[in-house]
Amino acid sequence: MTGEPPIVTLLTDFGAGSGYPAQMKAVLLSHLPGAQLVDLSHEVPRYDVLAGALLLEACAVRFPPRAVHLAVVDPGVGTARRPLGLVDRVGRRFVGPDNGLFTPFLEGGRAHHLAHPGLVPRPASRTFHGRDLFAPVAAFLAGGGAAAALGPPLDDPVRLPWPTARREGDLLHGECLWADHFGNVLTTIREEDLASSRPLAVAVEGQAARPVGTYGEGEQGELLALVGSSGRLEIAVREGSAAARLTALRGARVVVRLAP
Repeated sequence: MTGEPPIVTLLTDFGAGSGYPAQMKAVLLSHLPGAQLVDLSHEVPRYDVLAGALLLEACAVRFPPRAVHLAVVDPGVGTARRPLGLVDRVGRRFVGPDNGLFTPFLEGGRAHHLAHPGLVPRPASRTFHGRDLFAPVAAFLAGGGAAAALGPPLDDPVRLPWPTARREGDLLHGECLWADHFGNVLTTIREEDLASSRPLAVAVEGQAARPVGTYGEGEQGELLALVGSSGRLEIAVREGSAAARLTALRGARVVVRLAP
């Protein structure tokens, strides 16, 4: 350990006021009284593993590499789905269910099946592995434990079909993924997909969205398209909600016409 306080982040679909995140924190602090616990979000849409993975993708990379990321969006809790510990290719550590939640960090990483009988506790509850299994393991890692000690390599971790964009000439095709707290709709189109080309026009569900650099460049109520802080193309409405404007959300088609 470095002498710096351990950092553990938490991401769940439990709901901030449910009491479940507090129980997980109680376990973490019982093992690591000086830990810094950071809530990424407890408002992931219920059972939405893809939304959780996208939030984790946006947030985890901003933390020091010593942080441990405890993520639980786990509709299969208590079933045969495997518990997983992961060290990604730059050394970030993750703990949670093996259901695709860690897809953005699997490439080049080392996954482990949490199975060591001396280090991985037997959960007291079949329905709350976040508290009884994943939180103690996260505390072990944050306290300096090695992921490899927790169980054997897991060579086939579950991967979500990861959304990407498709280029056809001067057209870039993508789709909507999910909406943030402001109703800004993130898409499968990334900043690097645009390369050095400037979007000339953007359409979502056949509606035109004006390309801008930031929200304030639009008129109030105008449908806009811009690269947001996540590095993805967003559909937004100035001082409004693009999610409320669109009749469909996840999977809605987005087409960008690029400058030659």
